[in-house]
Amino acid sequence: MLLLAMDTCTERMLVGVRAGEEGTDDRWINVSSQGNHTRDLLAAIQGLLQGRRPDAVGISLGPGSFTGVRIGLATAKGLVDGWEVPLVGLDNLAAMAHAWGRLAPGSDAAVLPAIDARKNKFYAGLYRQGHDLVPPGDRSARDWVEAVSRVWPGPVALSGFQGTLLAQALGADLPAGWSVLDTLDWTPGLLDQLEQGWKAGESLPPGAAPRYLRISEAEENLRLRST
Repeated sequence: MLLLAMDTCTERMLVGVRAGEEGTDDRWINVSSQGNHTRDLLAAIQGLLQGRRPDAVGISLGPGSFTGVRIGLATAKGLVDGWEVPLVGLDNLAAMAHAWGRLAPGSDAAVLPAIDARKNKFYAGLYRQGHDLVPPGDRSARDWVEAVSRVWPGPVALSGFQGTLLAQALGADLPAGWSVLDTLDWTPGLLDQLEQGWKAGESLPPGAAPRYLRISEAEENLRLRST
């Protein structure tokens, strides 16, 4: 088994390979690419695969930077077409929640991994024990507090790529029982998702699209001009 997983949705570029069962032989690259994934992605893939063809490729579908998501998905589609292997869609927020769970095993907290969505909003979702209590969405920091409080009365761990930024946006309004611990490496969670999806026979259709959670600024401006 040889699997390749990628996430280009944030300023960090994550590329990982799994050659053994359940993480026994994982290797990955996790770098701050400053959004220049076009320059660095293929070189990272080549360095990890060393000429081998994977059995499946996994790609994070978002949310995150619109450009970053498109770069990753377009690259992955091109690779699987050439290799003739399945392409599996990955959930980066769930992988971030999984990464926090590795740092705090046994905790009963729900995890709110967050990515800065700009315009005073955050992409996030509330997870606990592998289940999403609040599905991924695009909300302000205070709206996330309201959404979480409706379904979960217990402790919450603000985490993911930019949980600290969400906490800073709340300031003194950070609820009691909420803690903050960013997780800057969620590659193992991506690889776990990919292995599970590949073994289950999951595969994205050729026309698979990113998970944006909101329309782009260009689309929003077009709508405003047409009204």
